Amino acid sequence: MKNKLDHEAIRRRWPSAHDFYRERDNRTKLELADLDWFSSRPVEIWIDPGAVASSATQQTALVACNLTARWARDVTVRMHPGTKLLSGLRRDGETLLSERVLSEMRGADPFGNFRVGPIDGETPRNVPLRLFVGPWSAARDRAVNIAGDDYAVAARGRIAVGHRGRAIENGPDVETPLATAAAGLAASLGVVDLFKRAVGHAREKWLPDFRWDLWGQKLVPPMDDVDDLPVQQLPPDHGQIMLAGVGAIGSSLIYLLDLLDAKGNLLILDRDRVETSNLNRSLVFDVSHVLEDLPKTEIAERFLTGRRISVERLDGTWHEHGSSIARQPSDVWISFTNEDGAWAELPFQLPPVVLQGTTTSGWGFGAGRHIPRREDCTICRMPRPEAIFRGPCAEGEIEGEEAKPPARASLPFLSAASASLVLAELIKLNFGDVRSLPNDVGADLRTGLRAVVGLRRRATEDCRGCNFLRSQAWVNFGGRGRFAHLSA
Repeated sequence: MKNKLDHEAIRRRWPSAHDFYRERDNRTKLELADLDWFSSRPVEIWIDPGAVASSATQQTALVACNLTARWARDVTVRMHPGTKLLSGLRRDGETLLSERVLSEMRGADPFGNFRVGPIDGETPRNVPLRLFVGPWSAARDRAVNIAGDDYAVAARGRIAVGHRGRAIENGPDVETPLATAAAGLAASLGVVDLFKRAVGHAREKWLPDFRWDLWGQKLVPPMDDVDDLPVQQLPPDHGQIMLAGVGAIGSSLIYLLDLLDAKGNLLILDRDRVETSNLNRSLVFDVSHVLEDLPKTEIAERFLTGRRISVERLDGTWHEHGSSIARQPSDVWISFTNEDGAWAELPFQLPPVVLQGTTTSGWGFGAGRHIPRREDCTICRMPRPEAIFRGPCAEGEIEGEEAKPPARASLPFLSAASASLVLAELIKLNFGDVRSLPNDVGADLRTGLRAVVGLRRRATEDCRGCNFLRSQAWVNFGGRGRFAHLSA
């Protein structure tokens, strides 16, 4: 059972809201002294009552509300308060969707003004920024009146969808294996649009209407029929997964794996403890973790305790533990850390399939897949994104009347978006030969969502890492996993 927030301990650590926000938002405040002009703007998140019984809508709502509380301080969630959480989404004794939503939002920010209101409640005089979660089909949205600057997002099967000023198009609510990844991506992009409107980005830089297909990692037109992926069940066990790095992306992936109700064995590696600044860019961490001063690996283990995925912890760096990890049979390595040049070491540890995700210092995020012998290795990938994929991560320039000259801010939704892409790649490994699909995908949201870049990168002939993976020794190590056939 999750402990209730210790408000006395919170007040001792942060005597005022100002003290908390100064510490949590330190990276933004280094350049922008006053955040109130956008963080205090009223926000409303509306959850579709006609679709709230679907797992995709509940997952999208949970991610959207959690992420919004990482930067917005005045949020009303409009929903039927008696809505039951689906059984796979229940945690810590919570049985109602409203309970989990408020618990996570208040854990992220105990000084925020967060509340659940009815669908037919009165809208405040100070017109709020509104995000609608779910399809809100035409038959249901007349009274709600999605219009103007309002934005709506939904997960439709393997597709993340966003629309401006109107409901999502009608269509079957297909439950596919990629639905959780689509929900995470749809929610992240919906919160991007809320943030852009809050800080005063020019309208042409807001999110456009989009349909992001997570199978082919591309934007697809509204009328394209992309529901041809067989509706299959996820494998009963995701196997042996190693996760290096429980920072913003890694912890967000853990949150999504929990939403997926994934089963398997997860080995987690990290050397850091939770700090207050982590609260503005992670879906998992809350104020109680900061007060306890615990390692990130322990928080991840606690979060997944009692779920269907077992966890083993390693506290330290890749440089310290890489050799021992390489001797253990694994199906997938997921790398979110390049501390001490970890990515340069990976190929020489003879890994199985490697997945990785990244955020940029300028509104970008992405994910990658590396199938040994067939695709490029992590050494190849390091220079290819060039300067745009070098730190500081999950930050970007914000503009507007109140930000002159333009300043930089922490952008928490980028980490969750990257984690959603990595989850999609992990799931797709279980559906046949993925080598014809992009293995390097990314987008930049500074000016909206102009394109999704999906590339197929092959092994590099003159790369020492790629050549080492072609050695016979790889068969005895990385070649032991369930996806070794992809390297044939």
